[in-house]
Amino acid sequence: PPAKSRARDLLRKHYGLGIGPPAPSGRPSDPMDLDSPAFDAKAYYEQLITTASLSTLLKRENELLSEIRELDGERQSLVYNHHHELIAASDTIAAMKTRAESLDADLDALRAAFSEISRLVPEVA
Repeated sequence: PPAKSRARDLLRKHYGLGIGPPAPSGRPSDPMDLDSPAFDAKAYYEQLITTASLSTLLKRENELLSEIRELDGERQSLVYNHHHELIAASDTIAAMKTRAESLDADLDALRAAFSEISRLVPEVA
């Protein structure tokens, strides 16, 4: 779906991975298209093994291995970035908690000061 592809591209851009691979050339329901949700690995393999020469098969193997390594690297980058952001968020929350706790004494002093001011100001009738 276009929305899923757009979301993936936005995530790639956010994490500095560049824009995703070009849209698949096949139809979205093409069982021979590796990027299709309807991809049929067995049919793809059977078609490839029966029609391709040995050199074509070896070339395709190298292409697939390269794509797998690239996707694995992107996955590792995403995991690292999410882990890094989680730790940064945790540190931010801890700092906010510390600051909020330090405000308690100031708020108590301010409350006491307002209380004293209220006591000293004569009531307006």
